[in-house]
Amino acid sequence: MENKILSVSIAAYNVEKTLEEVLKPFCSIKNKNLLDVMVIDDGSKDRTKEIALEYVKKYPEMIRLIEKENGGWGSTLNVGFKQAKGKYFKQLDGDDFFSPENLDDFLQYLEKIDSDMVYSPFVTFEDKTGAIIRVIGGYDDFSRESIYYLDELQDFMPAMHDITVKVDILKKNNISITEHCFYTDVEFVVKSYNCCETMSYYEKPIYYYRVARDGQSMSVSGVKKHYLDHEKMLFTMIEYYKNNIHDEEKKMAVENRLIGACNMQYSFYCILPANKKHKIDFIDFDAKLKKYPMFYNKVNGRLISI
Repeated sequence: MENKILSVSIAAYNVEKTLEEVLKPFCSIKNKNLLDVMVIDDGSKDRTKEIALEYVKKYPEMIRLIEKENGGWGSTLNVGFKQAKGKYFKQLDGDDFFSPENLDDFLQYLEKIDSDMVYSPFVTFEDKTGAIIRVIGGYDDFSRESIYYLDELQDFMPAMHDITVKVDILKKNNISITEHCFYTDVEFVVKSYNCCETMSYYEKPIYYYRVARDGQSMSVSGVKKHYLDHEKMLFTMIEYYKNNIHDEEKKMAVENRLIGACNMQYSFYCILPANKKHKIDFIDFDAKLKKYPMFYNKVNGRLISI
């Protein structure tokens, strides 16, 4: 497992229907020796483990299975940070996949550069048909040859699907993600962003993100089940913002990202069924957010106004 360029942490919980689609792009590339693919089985109850082991058997130098008790999405990242053997780290959900067309070139790019973070656009695709919806996050004014300082990029805040982070950064800063909680991709991005100084730009999309799947955390059914997790994440990150982010440009970018999360939480409450518990939770959330006027006073949007 020496000289690996990219460690990929696959969050795998009951993903027997999609895991082969996730793993196949890695098997079709030339530079398999540069990859460290960790399938992190988060206590699955289906055939996730069996499918993963089939690929481990075929590609033992590239793919490995890490089994753990169920701890949620954040726990798979925490294990991935510790176990990563590559120069860079990238997260992958067990129902998404990486571009088979661009992955070889991306690995060669990662070999040459030495930035703390690498940014690349991502693609959304429809769950049932596999149809490409759009490419998100391309920047015409960025160049793959340049190095950018994050504290000089005004109001720049990537998404989880955009970022590849140096493993040393994650380990040296002891970055840890809240476990047993949904919506912690924001936590991963903000903490990584805060600990990185430099960024490179890779112009081709790597991450393919599945949308419109029943049960996703951002689906209506997912929101109804997990809206309090989003609230927990939000207040955790507001406290992190207050105590750990000191650079003014970074503070502005993170503040804007968290204002968006505040708006999202209000929107979540607006789509919940009208009952006593939801009303009490809504009033309680509003009262708690008032204690952070820098966020409360900037909440906006037509739905919230109504």
